[in-house]
Amino acid sequence: MLIWKYTWIFSFVPFILGSVYFHKLNTSHRFIYFFVVTGVVTEIVSQYLRNFTEIKNNMPLGHLYISLSFIWVAIFYFHELKGFINKKVLVGVIISFEIFSIINLIFFQSYYDYPSTTGATSALILVVFSILLFSKIMTEGNIKILSKSSIIWINTAILINYAGNFFFYILFNLMLVHAREYIHSTLNFFKIMYILFYFLLATGFWKAGTKQVGQ
Repeated sequence: MLIWKYTWIFSFVPFILGSVYFHKLNTSHRFIYFFVVTGVVTEIVSQYLRNFTEIKNNMPLGHLYISLSFIWVAIFYFHELKGFINKKVLVGVIISFEIFSIINLIFFQSYYDYPSTTGATSALILVVFSILLFSKIMTEGNIKILSKSSIIWINTAILINYAGNFFFYILFNLMLVHAREYIHSTLNFFKIMYILFYFLLATGFWKAGTKQVGQ
């Protein structure tokens, strides 16, 4: 289907809304906007390399994207989890992951290999952060109407996306060896997840940008 070929274009929806409402976004939300910008730039560069150059292996770009995107989302949680999780623990986890990513590339995975190790690790960490944030929200009980809260939409997007990504990263290499016939159907499923992810982020930016004073 034609839509699967241009799934990446859906990342422009939260990018546009985030740009329009950027001045209304709080500090933590702005880091999610930077995450979206990183994704958009990565997709544009990837499409350019694939369609207009002889470079067909863009895995180095994937490794770079995982490291950068993790930083933006992790800093988002650093702000949102203040007072709930010790900030030294959060900083330690962020720095440890980035060091792990460098060590992984130097000693274990080539820049040209699929980034399954760092991808699965970052996804697992962000899922844990997301669950912790939901725990904080439920403990504090400050949000009266969940559907009106931008943080709920954004955190839900991250939880769903990275929970799915975790299993995709750990199973991808196995599928290549033992179940190649399922790869296309699996990829299509995760493209749907991709669209849902960016729709939820866009909704979060819209909720943040249109929030009335006093809400």
